[in-house]
Parts: sequence; structure tokens; C-alpha cells
Amino acid sequence: MHLTSTLALISALSFSSLLPLATAQLITADNHSFGGVNFPLLQYFTPKHRDETIRAIVKSKARVIRLFIRPDSHHTDPEPQLGEFDKSLLDQLDDTLAAVHRISEGQVKVIIAPHDAHALRSTNNVPCDAYCEKIGGAFLDFYSNDGIRAIYKTRLDVFFKHYPSKNFGGRSWSELSEVIMGVDIQNQPFSGIWPIPSGESWLCDIATHLKFKAGLDSSNISVISGGVSGLQSLGGIQNFPDSIFECPAIDVIGIHGRFAQEEGATAGTPWGEMFIMGNTLTARAHGKQGKRKLLLVEEWEYVHTDSGLEHKKEAIFDQGNALNLRGIPWIYSHLSSKNESTTPMINPLRPEHASMTALTDILTRASTARSNFNWSSYLPAPSTPSTSLTEIPLNPYIPADSTCVFGCEGHLCSSADSCAPTLLCKNNICRSNPESQPGQIGSACNSKKPCQPHLRCSGGACQACSVRPTLPPPGTMKVAGANDANGSCAPDAITAFFGHALRPPTCLSTKGKRNPCENAQHCDGDEYCSWGVCTPCSSADLCLGAQCKSNNACKTGFCNSHGRCDYGGQKRLVFGPGVRGRWKNGRVDGVPEGHERGPAKVRSEAMRIVIPTEGVMETGQAQARVVS
Repeated sequence: MHLTSTLALISALSFSSLLPLATAQLITADNHSFGGVNFPLLQYFTPKHRDETIRAIVKSKARVIRLFIRPDSHHTDPEPQLGEFDKSLLDQLDDTLAAVHRISEGQVKVIIAPHDAHALRSTNNVPCDAYCEKIGGAFLDFYSNDGIRAIYKTRLDVFFKHYPSKNFGGRSWSELSEVIMGVDIQNQPFSGIWPIPSGESWLCDIATHLKFKAGLDSSNISVISGGVSGLQSLGGIQNFPDSIFECPAIDVIGIHGRFAQEEGATAGTPWGEMFIMGNTLTARAHGKQGKRKLLLVEEWEYVHTDSGLEHKKEAIFDQGNALNLRGIPWIYSHLSSKNESTTPMINPLRPEHASMTALTDILTRASTARSNFNWSSYLPAPSTPSTSLTEIPLNPYIPADSTCVFGCEGHLCSSADSCAPTLLCKNNICRSNPESQPGQIGSACNSKKPCQPHLRCSGGACQACSVRPTLPPPGTMKVAGANDANGSCAPDAITAFFGHALRPPTCLSTKGKRNPCENAQHCDGDEYCSWGVCTPCSSADLCLGAQCKSNNACKTGFCNSHGRCDYGGQKRLVFGPGVRGRWKNGRVDGVPEGHERGPAKVRSEAMRIVIPTEGVMETGQAQARVVS
């Protein structure tokens, strides 16, 4: 049939009936997710520039702004000398809190990072502060030295307990839950160091002080871990060691990550893999009553690659889209008033850079996205209702000259219809079929060995197929390409008109079908393998992320070291400091057999021996004083 007659038939159909062929009900919990931005220097702007910037942020539908208390090249730290504080700098931040609350009409809150670990060693463009000068380059002394710890607690007390707010009737910041959503214990404590050394107890000690001594608990302001060891790696545990999960005073686990677009993976793919619904991380965060934690991606950003700056908008949307899909709130890092160039920075007042367009788009989607976690204690639900996604939004910012604009490896997907025919949609990500994956193109098939749901079994083998044709938008006669993001998928009733004798048949609809399997690794995280077919887990099944006591109990893999079901074959992660010391039967070259562990163990890590000495007993402690 000629194309003109084919399009004539199409135009006669009711386009209202051309719904997506396969839908996937995503998060159904009635909790709002949200997005936000980091803006480290916001409080230092002139009032006019500051308010213009806040208006732009509020307009973007951001719900949270993360602020930093730290020095920069033009401003000193509010604690220029240990125990002495510059009230005028605290007044500037207080003015910013008031401006955010006023301009947003209470819809936007802030997170405060009261100190930055980068200031301890003058890294990440943060100058050396008074603590840095005190420790003289011994970075870890900040966490292990009891005297410095006491001084830091005084800093927290001055900020959140003793400073009288000039804009909120003299109340302390620890009482301002209407504008402060949470406080970090520090920005990236132990940044770049993992496993954490002996000072790990610092984390819960400071969190406990913030919550119960500085008074955050009484006003229901959250305590946030702040991205413990810096940037999170996929499969690592830098931001959520056992000590974070086990500390009752920590309410929110702040996760920091930096992922680039790569061959076979979008910039958002690692986030989609990290937060698979029901996996060990998300299930452990839900936990038992009293041990639950909220998960927040506190920092993520665009990473420039050789692909070029034209992919910046694409990478921003991909990352926000993946986090919205998983229902994990996020904060972009970071906004700036400077020129963007190839940096991750985004200038909210310079729309000609265009990256703010993509960020605003994904922030708006985040404001109506759903989450499996309940944030209502710290951030009220917005006035707009949440959406019930059945299809994952396509990225509208992929450059037209890209090698692939839809369904390639690493792209998000709702079903096999959303991926190229040779790929598998697994855990909402288009993936290559591993050799062991049953039912793929070319595999032998019969009544007992089915093909993957989009493939036909013919002649005893799973046949290759072509992507489903796409119909033009209603009211147009435009010829739409396969999987056109602006078109509608053609239903089975008319796919024959698009066929051709020289090309493979159109892929089958996957509605109501599931993948064949031989073990749980062949299925999604919320499925197990039953009689050769991936079967959804029920509430009674011990599947991915469920609590367990033995490997035999888990339907989706093994029982890991902290009692959660993991994927079978996944790397076993051992948490906490001194990781190698927990491994058994580890042979070390040059160490006699039997001396690998126990009191005779030869240790590879440096050990510090502290010999108590007599000294002058202190009869008083240094008192903090505020310098106006």
C-alpha cells in the first residue's frame, strides 16, 4: 500500500484511542517529592540582586535552597577566630532567610550547612578558615581531637541557639521551622576518605548535639548527614556507612554524586540504578519504626564531556528525570551569578545560557512527582496535586544530531516498547541482553521456553523485530519516524500497513507479558523467577531489600551483611571502618599462617598509641563571645 493511502487510513481513525501500548504504574504512594538548588553565595548579594535571584528560583518551582556558612575569596567566615563570631555576617544570612520566606510565601525552605570540610584544607575553592589554621593541615584532627570538637559544638550553639534573629522577632534559628527545613552536621565531613578512620563517632556525636542540645528537635527541623565521604560511587557506601543508619539523631541521609554521560549510559542512569525501588538502600532507609531515614540527593551536577556543551541540558534533564522516577528528592549543585562556560554552574538570571530552561523543566516535574518517603514533617505538600505517572517522560533536550534520541542503552524505559528491539527494559533502564539472559533474539524457543515479551517465536527461534511505527500527532499529516517522541505508538490493528517484505515484523506489544528467566538476576528487582517466568513479589515474599537471616530466605538473591536481600551475584559490601579486618581467611603475603587476625594480627593500617600524661587540671572552659 502506498504511503498516502496509509496515512489516509490513519487519519480516519480515532486518535483518542491510540493510547500507549504498555504502561507501568510507577510510584503510587501519596507523598510529594521535590527539587531544589544549592546557592553557596546567595546571602552575600545586594538585597536587590538577592531578591531577584530568589524570585527566579521560586518561579522555577524549586522547594528548597541549600545555603553555606563558610568563607570565600571576598568574605571571611562568621567565626574569624575560634570562639569569636561576626554578628553582621549572621545578620546577612538571617536577611536571606527572611527574603526566601517572604518571596515564596512560605513555600520554599532552606537547608543550612554550618561548616564546609573543604575549609579545613583549602580545597574546592574554599579558603582555609580558623579551624584549618588550628589543625595546621592535620585534616582528621578536626574529627578526633576532643578540644576542637567542643569548639565546633560552640559554633553550632551560637548559630542555632544563641544568635537572636533580627527578622523573626529575636527567636533562635533552631525555632524557625517555617523557613529552615534541615541542617547538615557539616558539608562533606571526611570528604574523599573511605573507610572512615577512628573519628567516625564524630558523626553521631555532632548530630546528637544539633538535635537535642542546639534545639532542632523541639522545632522539628531535620538533621542531615551532609554527604559523609564526598562523592558517592555507584555500588559504594561513601555517603551511608552503618554509623549513619544506626545514629538515632540523623533524620536525613544526604547523598552527593557526580556522574557524566557515557557510552551506553545517560548521566541519569547511575541514579536510576542506585535507587531501584525496594533495593537494599531504599528498604533499609524505610526500616523499622524509630530507625527510618529519609534519602535526599543533596548535590548533583552536570559534568562536561568531549560530547560538547550542547548536551548540558540533556544531562540535567536525564539526572532529574531518573531521581523523579525513583521518588528521591534532589538539590542541584549549583546556581551562580557567574558565566557558566563548561562548568556545572547555572545562572538563573541569564536565560540565554538555556541550561536554566532544562533545570526549570525538571524542577517543575519534581514539584508534582511522588515519593515513597513521607517528607511532610519537614516540608509541607505544595498546592499543586501530585501526578500519577504511567509512562516515563522522554527527554526533550537530546540534540537532534545525537547518534540516538530514544531507546538506546542506558535510557529510561517503561517497558520493552520504550527500548530498541535488541535491548531489555530492566528496572526501568534499557540494557543489553547478557549472554545468560533467556528468550533474546536468536535464542531457541518452544512452548516451555518462551521468548522475551516483544519477540515472536518462529521456526524454533526468537525472531528479530523492528521498532513499532509511530503515528503523527492528531490533526496533522506529518510522517512520524519510529518511536517519535511527539507521535503516538501505532496499535496492532494497523501495524501491518507499515510492514515491508524486506524488513522484520513489528515487535509485539508487551502488555500483560513478562520476561522468561532462569534465576532472579534475569528479572526486575520487584520480581522473582517462578517456573521460568518473572513473577511480581507479593508482600509475603522476601524480595530485594527485605529483611532476612539467611540466603535461602531471599527470592531475589543473597542475604547481605546487614540483613537485607541483595541481587544474586552482586558484589558483597562490608560496611564500616577497618573493612579488611572483618574479612575472614584473608591471606596476606609475608604474614605467617594463623596471624591474619586476632591479637597477633599484623596490621596494615597506621595505629596511634596515646599515652596519658598528667597535666594542669582545667577549672573552666573558654566562653564564646559575639563581636558586633
